[in-house]
Amino acid sequence: MAIPTVALNEATPAGSAYVRDGDDRIKEFKTQVREVLGVDHDFPSSGNSASVGRHKWVTLKEVADIGTGADGVPILGAQLDGVVPELVYTDEANKDVQITKGGLLNLNDVTLASLAVLMAFVYPVGSLYYNATVSTNPGTLLGFGTWTAFGAGKVVVGINAVETEFDVLGETGGEKTHVLVEAELAAHVHTVTTYDNGTDGVAVRSAGATGTTRNVATSSVGSGTAHNNLQPYIVVYIWKRTA
Repeated sequence: MAIPTVALNEATPAGSAYVRDGDDRIKEFKTQVREVLGVDHDFPSSGNSASVGRHKWVTLKEVADIGTGADGVPILGAQLDGVVPELVYTDEANKDVQITKGGLLNLNDVTLASLAVLMAFVYPVGSLYYNATVSTNPGTLLGFGTWTAFGAGKVVVGINAVETEFDVLGETGGEKTHVLVEAELAAHVHTVTTYDNGTDGVAVRSAGATGTTRNVATSSVGSGTAHNNLQPYIVVYIWKRTA
């Protein structure tokens, strides 16, 4: 927490002081409020901001005991564990749950139910969950949310507003196999070798020569079978949180 640059003197202005002295006290009060609250909140001196008053973070003062929880009044604070402050939650029944220990998550006190609450923040609605070996629905595995299998037989690609194939969320496309059409073939030529036996053979005409033109067909190759169009891949379980 910041130390204010101005001090508040609750004894001034006295009842016998000039009214104008109150003006200075009001300004001092505004400055101190902004400096103190501005540590944890967006609190510009002008008071004008789209996010004014919103938390930037939460600064906790370490204490020996954060207090006594009561009905409707749970407490979250930095309570000393020996000489080190740890994050502690005291519920309405005045039960302390020590969330951290030694700078790590305290799994001894954190129940699966409370851990699920934390995980729900990590995986908000719309998140994807991947698992390489376990097929259990994350709602059962993690203990929260409604999850549905996602993207069966498809890879995931990031949205790109400048490419029509990838500019809409949930858009699908692509082919597992593909049959080439003529326009997709690489530009190429075929060489035909002919021989003239002087009687009924096929002669190759020189430029400007006259005579009968004959078409010569090359041999046909290829089958027109669709080719594999898959990129290198690995199969995993993918789930999407829907609620």
